[in-house]
Amino acid sequence: MKTALASKYTPNGPKGSWLSGNLMAYRKDPLGFLTDLQRDYGGVAKIRFGPQQMYVIYDPALLREVLLTKQEHFVKLKAFQEARLFVGDGMATSEGEKHKKIRKLMQPHFTKAHIQKYAEQMVDIVENELDTWEPGQYRNLTDDISNMTFAIIAKTLFSLEGNEYSRGIREPYELINRMCSERMRSLLSMPLFVGTAKNRAYKAALQALDQGVYSIIRERKLNPEQGEGDLLSVLLTAKDEQGEGMSDQQLRDELMIMFIAGHETSANALSWAFSYILKQPEVLHRLYEEWDRVLNGSSVTAANYMQLTYTQNVLWEAMRLRSPSFFTGRSATADVEIGSFTVKKGQSVLFSPYAIHQNPEYFPNPLSFIPERFENDLLKRIPQFAYIPFGGGPRGCIGNHFAMLEMVITLCTIGQRFRLRLPLGHPPIEMEALMTLRPKNGIEVLVNNR
Repeated sequence: MKTALASKYTPNGPKGSWLSGNLMAYRKDPLGFLTDLQRDYGGVAKIRFGPQQMYVIYDPALLREVLLTKQEHFVKLKAFQEARLFVGDGMATSEGEKHKKIRKLMQPHFTKAHIQKYAEQMVDIVENELDTWEPGQYRNLTDDISNMTFAIIAKTLFSLEGNEYSRGIREPYELINRMCSERMRSLLSMPLFVGTAKNRAYKAALQALDQGVYSIIRERKLNPEQGEGDLLSVLLTAKDEQGEGMSDQQLRDELMIMFIAGHETSANALSWAFSYILKQPEVLHRLYEEWDRVLNGSSVTAANYMQLTYTQNVLWEAMRLRSPSFFTGRSATADVEIGSFTVKKGQSVLFSPYAIHQNPEYFPNPLSFIPERFENDLLKRIPQFAYIPFGGGPRGCIGNHFAMLEMVITLCTIGQRFRLRLPLGHPPIEMEALMTLRPKNGIEVLVNNR
């Protein structure tokens, strides 16, 4: 493994316009802008969004300082506080002791050992969804997979039948996702108290989203025996030092991020994996060989999961090229030295897994889909923060093991039952950079029996 050293850079970057800086270039093509910065400026680039000067970090050694060794000097990026309007102040957005306490409370439900018991439920949910598929159908694969991942979160963590709640949460989220992304990329956003048509639609969607989540909380409080031992029951019975439990608002915030982040990122990663599999017959052939050898027509279990190494590598490679969490960052709470430059208090440090994963130093032929590159312990041979689909450091994704098990089960279960192909004339599968990176308009497939 290469040693991560504090790299020496003098940050530089494109000048942009006098008023908006580089914001318009980013708005026009977020993904192209982020990859061009890495190509043109190397390990760190200095940019400006309006009056705010920021640093975009690509060097794993510098990123390690931000996310690990000096992480106490940073908080979640202030520019992303817009997302708090709908995800609230739960584990993903809270800071300091509050974040640590909530994470400690939830962590036991996301250990490798604990999630193994979810495998059978995950298989059942995917199988039930697939029972509605018929050979000869054209289906929006992205929507179908999103149904599956939402139902998995609902059942395994909250003991809910996902289809009952999916529409009430997912539909308003779709509108909020787009509008929130737009507001985050604007130099000036119209305050929500101004009664524009967009603001009214935004607030109506927020209200609908709240209603969907609060109804779950009310129902569980009326029927506390419904999901004994699940994550929701843990949250409902948790007490602070004063013996006070979580308010409905706190419960709502935790459920919101679990439902939204927990299902959408996995659904997007799986969709991108299929987008490559459907275009590369040699990848599908190797998957079939592994499934026939390891599973022989049976379901994925906690016992045989680790034997599905090529399946896991396909997913790792899909997340390398199309990392669902494509762009995030931190804001400095004090002046802090990163490498050879100073990030001043209040300034932001940004990083893009999408762009970082295209570094040819660690990923030769970086734009090609090559699952085999993850063989022979690649992740132990490259710097710690050169590959970060689940983030890193103390704030790394708590659900990474859950997500990998879920995605392997979903991919194998679909692939063993059906052979999918893109219809003739299917338009190019474009990337859409909203809160996460998703296939624009989804992926349509023709379903046939395997």
